[in-house]
Amino acid sequence: MEGYIYGSMLRELFRFRRIAPWLLVVLAVYGMSLVFQKVTSGTPQDSYVLVSATLVFRILPLAAAILSAAVVAQEIEQRTIVYLLTRPVPRWKLLLFRTLAAITVVFVLGSIVAFAASLGTAGLKNEMLVRDLKAILVGSIAYVSLFTFISLLMNRSMIVCLLFAFIWETAVPNMPGDLYLLTITGYLSSIAERPSLGQSAGGVFDALAGMLGTNSVSPTIAWAALLCLTAACLGVGCLWFSHFEYMAREDAE
Repeated sequence: MEGYIYGSMLRELFRFRRIAPWLLVVLAVYGMSLVFQKVTSGTPQDSYVLVSATLVFRILPLAAAILSAAVVAQEIEQRTIVYLLTRPVPRWKLLLFRTLAAITVVFVLGSIVAFAASLGTAGLKNEMLVRDLKAILVGSIAYVSLFTFISLLMNRSMIVCLLFAFIWETAVPNMPGDLYLLTITGYLSSIAERPSLGQSAGGVFDALAGMLGTNSVSPTIAWAALLCLTAACLGVGCLWFSHFEYMAREDAE
């Protein structure tokens, strides 16, 4: 039954109407990477690092916010939550394996975007790409777990998730002090072991990439922090989903 839950959720998320817009995003990232490489004076690897931080690791939470909504929130909005909960399987397993499917799809999409960015800048023989894939996997798990948990707590959670993905995750890493410890992207930068670009990049791109702050967290602490965040969100989320009633929204259209 667990395999069926996971597989059916994968099929739903990989439907063409869901994937088609992301294929256009991949093409757009590849095109922007080519242009960026031509107009900047840094090395190809420097260009990849900046494109990755500016685009790839901004698209990752966007994909997580949109796709994690399909785990529970979409079922409530479409008034199908009652039918979902009639399946003969514990609720915590239902939530867990649907979340794992969303994590899988976000990781696949994030990895393809990273490959497109690398292909347009430094090529596929790129050491930073390998590091980024590791961070993308961890980020997919952390973002989807967090956003799914948020969707259990409130209606219209997509707004909160998008604000977190675009405003919080972009602005806070650029602030002085230790505020970056309250972001996911700050830990992902450490896991990816992203090098400092010094003065090679423009201020606007540095700001979009979240490189204006003083991120000095070690990879070990970053791994531990995101592991704790994921465990807390999944654990409390499964407990919450198992004990609280979820009804279809009467105002859903």
